[in-house]
Amino acid sequence: MDTYFDWLAEKTETRWWHDSAVPEEILAAKKLGALGVTTNPVLTYKSFQAAPDFWKDKVAAVPETLDFEERAEALLKLVAVFAAGQFTEIFEKTGGRHGLALGQLNPARAGDADGMLAQARRYHAWAPNIAIKLPATRSGVEVVEHLAEEGIPICATINVSVAQAVSVAEAYEKGAKKAEAAGRKPPLCLVVQQMGRLDDYIRDIARDARSNVREEDVILAGLAMTKRTYGIFRDRKYRAVIMPAGLRGSYHVTELAGGGFTFSIHPRVQKMILETNPKQEERVELPVDQAALDRLLQLKEFRKAYEPDGLKPDEYIAFGVVQKLLSQFAETGWAPLEVHGSDKVSSRWT
Repeated sequence: MDTYFDWLAEKTETRWWHDSAVPEEILAAKKLGALGVTTNPVLTYKSFQAAPDFWKDKVAAVPETLDFEERAEALLKLVAVFAAGQFTEIFEKTGGRHGLALGQLNPARAGDADGMLAQARRYHAWAPNIAIKLPATRSGVEVVEHLAEEGIPICATINVSVAQAVSVAEAYEKGAKKAEAAGRKPPLCLVVQQMGRLDDYIRDIARDARSNVREEDVILAGLAMTKRTYGIFRDRKYRAVIMPAGLRGSYHVTELAGGGFTFSIHPRVQKMILETNPKQEERVELPVDQAALDRLLQLKEFRKAYEPDGLKPDEYIAFGVVQKLLSQFAETGWAPLEVHGSDKVSSRWT
């Protein structure tokens, strides 16, 4: 019997990538129909912990002489290149629209456009089907235009607002037009919408404000943001592709089914979908419950995420949930990679 994933692939525009860097999980997801792989510093470090025997010799070969950032890059390269290698055939078959792995830049450089651009060029040299994952800060948006012009695939992450997504799409269009003028094919551009991450943030805000926002409202926050972004992208004919991510349950997939998305789906949510076998119906055009949306809009922080002009570019990096995610990637991913498998001692925490 066909699975929900089979239905998405065969009957809708919706596609999905795998959200884990563990080798065994990558191969299993590919059999289910995953068309690419999301990796980041946190997932890379978790892969080393989950499959130590697989990575042991490869990690040991990384020179001790590298500085902290260089070591983290070298370890990210191991995972990104492995993941990209599993999808080379899909990359070639789809003309670069799928079949990529994501290589995320140093989160400490979120405000450093020049540093991110240099790092992105290094990453892309690892393999043609590695997309550069960078934050949707003002500096990150600036880099998006350069990467699009140079033909380097892009994934703008730490994106938790309609405003950020629109800025990324506009920057990509500018860069893509420059690429076309130079005779180059514009690369893939994925615009992540961190749905569950926004939900988590809004839940904290709602509780602290002692608002009348309910839990059933909170779990619609990311969906509302993503559906509004999707409508704008479609109306303006942006070529960038929205990547819903940070999913908290199968409902994050089913409520967007039918849209031209490329999801990033963690094995936990893949399992939920396989076990529940949701009803196969396109729901992307169904609006979010208006009463719930009205309650959410009472919260200033939700309005920042939901309104197309809710944030200005210089406010992206200062948005509370963006700072929360940058810290998470730095502290639970990048920092451990700086010293993993070595005798190096970081002064980061002293």
